[in-house]
Parts: sequence; structure tokens; C-alpha cells
Amino acid sequence: GKGPQQEDALPAMSAAQFKSRDDHRRERELEEARKAGTIPAELDEDGKEINPHIPQYMAQAPWYLNQDGPGLKHTKNWKGKQEVAIATDFKPRGQKAGPAATTFRKGACANCGAMTHQTMDCVERPRKKGAKFTGKGIAADELVVEMAFDYAGKRDHWAQYDPSDHTRIISNYEKEVEVRLKAQKEQEIAKLAAKEAKRSEKEMKRENRRRARERKKANAGAEGTGDVAAEEEESADDTDTDTDTDTDAGSEDGSDDAKANEDEQINLGQNVGQARAGAGTGAAKMSVRNLRIREDRAKYLMNLDTESAYYDPKTRSMRANPNPNGDPGEDGGFMGDNHNRINGDARKLAEMQLYEFEAYDKGQNLHLNADPTTVELMNRIYKEKKATLKSSKTNKILEKYGGSEHMAVPDKQLLFAQTEEYVEYNRSGSVVQGQEKAVVKSKYVEDVHSHNHTAIWGSFFDRQTFRWGYADDHSTMLNSYGTGEAGKRARDMAAAAQLRAPDRFTSITPAASTPASSGASGMAAPQSSLYGLAEELGERELDDAKVRAAIKAERERKASVVGDERKRKYNSMESDGVSAEAMEAYHREKARDNDPMANFADVATDDEA
Repeated sequence: GKGPQQEDALPAMSAAQFKSRDDHRRERELEEARKAGTIPAELDEDGKEINPHIPQYMAQAPWYLNQDGPGLKHTKNWKGKQEVAIATDFKPRGQKAGPAATTFRKGACANCGAMTHQTMDCVERPRKKGAKFTGKGIAADELVVEMAFDYAGKRDHWAQYDPSDHTRIISNYEKEVEVRLKAQKEQEIAKLAAKEAKRSEKEMKRENRRRARERKKANAGAEGTGDVAAEEEESADDTDTDTDTDTDAGSEDGSDDAKANEDEQINLGQNVGQARAGAGTGAAKMSVRNLRIREDRAKYLMNLDTESAYYDPKTRSMRANPNPNGDPGEDGGFMGDNHNRINGDARKLAEMQLYEFEAYDKGQNLHLNADPTTVELMNRIYKEKKATLKSSKTNKILEKYGGSEHMAVPDKQLLFAQTEEYVEYNRSGSVVQGQEKAVVKSKYVEDVHSHNHTAIWGSFFDRQTFRWGYADDHSTMLNSYGTGEAGKRARDMAAAAQLRAPDRFTSITPAASTPASSGASGMAAPQSSLYGLAEELGERELDDAKVRAAIKAERERKASVVGDERKRKYNSMESDGVSAEAMEAYHREKARDNDPMANFADVATDDEA
């Protein structure tokens, strides 16, 4: 059945659908007037104007909304907006919604019995028998808060971060610093105690030596005799005592004389160049790069061509060679600043700089600008040690495995293939006197003859049949048995007999068959002996009727030629022999592209033929 809304809407729909022609005309005129602005716009239920340009399918409400008048209220979203959480909102985790249930509830987790998650999402330890089967140990439901985050809230990395955690981190760091400072203070106290113990030990030793000298002096005075050696020993002891005292004092505060010497060394060489620069100036003379003397030619005058090397006036440098095709000795030998950077001492300086970098990476404190002599000396020592180590490694390997005879450099004659062996060649390139040069063999099997052959397959090419064969017996069949010279003569005689004029080609002159006999010696037979020529047919009398019939047959054959091989007839390639009349018809009907009158030739008829 129909609902009450549909029943109420049907009469309204019927009234709206069944309108007379005049009603439709009036509605159309009213709509045009509203669009033109001559009459005010239509109002909706709230008294707001409706844009007359809005299409009807948008302004008209569906029938099931039971909307009385026109309007756009049906296009608005009347659903309540859900409150969106921002990034600062806190979502509690790990809280329980209430006390745990006492019995298992349908739809709860089979493992722990909570209703807020499924079994596959349970984070508790899997039980041997779940709460679904035992009904014991049912966990409480978690507190689940449904929060709809906006775009920033979903992608906030600091969401649910507690700032109080940072204070805990700071307090831990402060405790760690306090422990570190305490340990450092204890180490300093231990150092001072060890130093004081060492000093007291030295004082005790000094006191013992002093008492020993006093006892010795008292004993010597009692005896009444003086000993020069005893006085020298005493003076030596006093010197040792003074030395110890000075050493101890120096360890504490340092020697003033040593500091003075260090100051002199630091200030050494600071006044160099003051006399050259001028008295009282106190400044050394500075050198400028890329300067020249007056006798030298300027770089931009080396080559006046505008397309030559570029000259930079700011730095006075010309990096490329101004005369790349000229003599290096011209123009004072200047070949560009780049040429100077890669030649002479510049290359050595680059090598020393590279050695300095490598040495610094390995822990050596070297500086090329501060102490270039030390860097150069160390680089020289390094190269010598490297060469010695390399040669020692090579010698050890040769002593262990041998092969020192292969390390010797061969003579230049052997390197450049120059020997004392005399070889004489003729004009054709074959060896007349001496030993022929050995041919280098490849990785493939060579000079292997099978089936009684003395030559390999492919050493002979028959120019009559256009096939490869063996050179020893002129056989063109692969893997055939070799017959030697007898087989070659037999095949040459058979080829000569085959090239002779057959009975149906008796019109060919003996002169044409003469070259065929030369085919027995391996020469190719001329084309005239194989196929004949049109000029030779003139020596024989031709039957005009047979010639006309042959021309007609040739034209029919040309007309029946099919371009696609798959569509030709079964017996189209069959041939019953060639006669002199057929050759005459073929040469008459043959198209010659090089004939200038070929395009103006009329189609010949049978009577003209």
C-alpha cells in the first residue's frame, strides 16, 4: 500500500501535471518577465527571493518532501554537524569504562571477554581456554572515545604528547651532568693526591741523601783526613739536588728562559722584506700574479683574431692556447695558462698536495704551505718505501711460485716482429723462398677433414649451380665421400656435357658452346650458353603462325600472373619446354625500362605481330 505522504502528494502532483495550454503560456510569460526583471522575483517560504535563473529541476522540490511552495530548502544539508576535535584535544588511553562483567556476553572477545574489541584485536596473552569457554577472568571494557579529528588533527605528530615528560627528561639530564662533574672532580682530587705523594717521596729521598752526606762529613772530620773524591761526590750530590729542584719547579710553572726562547722563535723572520719595502714602512713587498716585464709581449697580442682564445682583462689571464696550430716555439713559447698548470713543477706540487691530504687522513700533521721541505722529504721517503715494498712482494711471489724467466723484457726485435729469417714472396703474394708465416689458430676446431676429404666444406664454390662444396673433388653435397681427382674429373665432364646444346636447342651455334667446355676447368659458363640470346634466333627460320600463337600465349600468361603466391593455380608453374618461337615472343613482349620510346609504344595486336 501507499503511505500517507504519498497519498497526500498524489493530488498535488495531479494538479501540477494537468494544466491547460493557457496556464503553461502564462507560466512561461511570467518566468520570462522575472528573468527580464520587469516584475519582482518569486519568494520562498521564508520570504527570501528566488533567483529566476535557477533551473526548474533544482528549484522544484521532490514530491516526497511535501514542500508547498518553491525554494531551495531541500538542497541544504539539515544533518547535525559532528563536533570536530582539534589537535590539542586529549584522547584518553588505557582507561576502563567500568567494573568487569561477571558472565560472558554474546559478541565479546573470546579471549578476555571485553566487549570493546574483537578476538583478533585482543592485546592480552592468548589463553589456553578463553573466557568464552571458562567464564572466568573476564576483563573490563576499555574506554573508547569517538573523536572526529580534522585534517591537522589526523596528521599531528605531537598529538597526545604530555609536556610534563620533557621536564622529566631535563631532570634526568641534570642528574647525569651532576654525576659526571662529581666523577671529574674525584679524578682531579686523585691526580693531586698522587702528585703530592710523589713530591713527598722526592722530599724524603732528598732528606735521606742530606743526612747521609752529613754523617759522611762527620766521619771524615773525626779522622782528620780530607778526600778530594769525597768532595767531588758531595758537589755532585748538591748538583743532583739542585737539578731535581729545578725540574720540580719547572713542572709546575715552566722555565722563563724556555718561554723567552719560544718567543724568539715565534718572532723569527717577521721583519723579512722590510728593508726592500722601505725603511720605516714595516710591510713586506707583495707579489702580483700574471704580471709581465716590458720586454714581453702582452697575451692579447699573441693572436689578433677575434675567434682566438679568450683574454680576461680583470685577472690578466688567457687560459686557452692563442695559437693552437702554430709552432710552440713562437711567441715566447706561451701556450696558455692551463698549459702551465699541468706542466713543470705544477704537476709535482699537485702530487705533493695529494700526498698531504692522504697523510692527514692517516693521522700525520703535515702542511704544505707551512713546511714544504718536510712534505717533499716525506713524499720522497714514501715513494722509496712503496717501490721497495712492491719489489719485495714481487720477489717473494717469484721465489714461492717461480716464473722469473717470464718477467724479463724481450728484445725489441721480438716486440716489433723483426727476425733474421729471410722470406721471399712473388707478385701474387705466395712464398718463393723461406718459411711461410704461421697462421694463428682460433678457439674453433680447424683443419679437421672427414669422409676421405682433403679440404673442408666451403672451400669450393660452383658458379654454375651457385652451391658450396669441397675443393678436392668439387662435390657440392655435404658429408659426401671424397673421391679425389677422379671425382673432380668426372664431375667436370658431367658439367661440360650438361652445358652442351641438347637436341631441342640445336639452333645454338658451336661458338656458344665453346665457353661451356671451359666450365670443366672451374670457369663459369656464359649466360648465352645457358639461356640463349634473342640475336641468335635470327639465324633460324621462324614460323609466323607459331610466333603469333606464342605472342598470344605470352600475353595471356602475363595477364594471368597473380601477385599473391597463395592464389595462383595448381599447374601455373608447369613448363613443357621452350621453342625458338616462344623465345621470339618473349623478347618481343619483354618490357625494357631503358628504352626512351617505351612509353609511346602502341599496344601491338595479333595482326601486327
